[in-house]
Amino acid sequence: MNHFEVLYGQLTKTLPHLELRRDELMSHHTTFKVGGPARLMALPKTEDEVVSAVRLARESGIEPLFIGNGSNLLVDDRGLDAFVVKTVPGLSGWKAEGTQITAGCGLLLSALAVEAARHSLTGLEFAHGIPGSLGGAVTMNAGAYGGEMKDVIRQVTVLTQECEQKVLSREELDLSYRHSCIPKNHFLVLEA
Repeated sequence: MNHFEVLYGQLTKTLPHLELRRDELMSHHTTFKVGGPARLMALPKTEDEVVSAVRLARESGIEPLFIGNGSNLLVDDRGLDAFVVKTVPGLSGWKAEGTQITAGCGLLLSALAVEAARHSLTGLEFAHGIPGSLGGAVTMNAGAYGGEMKDVIRQVTVLTQECEQKVLSREELDLSYRHSCIPKNHFLVLEA
């Protein structure tokens, strides 16, 4: 039995409500509509599901591949020998308090910009046309029209390599042009 089958068994036993898909075509999950099957995909709806699924995967020796809306991905038609954790649309909750919005990594950036405008908050106008998710936008410090994520982020909650939740300030994210510390540390953005 291969590692992915073992992981599938552990996930279905431990997280019976977690949506899992075997040999899921990545073309269904990328904006360019290309890509062959991923060996295993999870579509979590809660942070607890993400944390547990990632922990089980890493304990099985499988490093998860995190994706949001798939807007910055080109996947080979031969597919991926990977465990993909897709955060869109499951982790797309948000709340507005005063001059701040806290949102889940799976919220589309365009939807976040609309909600900011509905609450008379400025700063996310640049993000309205960006097709990605908040998690991906933070990870790559997305931007357009003279604005970028580093201009509006106060703090980000990430899942660390050790499967612990950690809050990072804007300064700790080491944000620069299309860069953050997130990929090199194998962090997953949970919310910002």
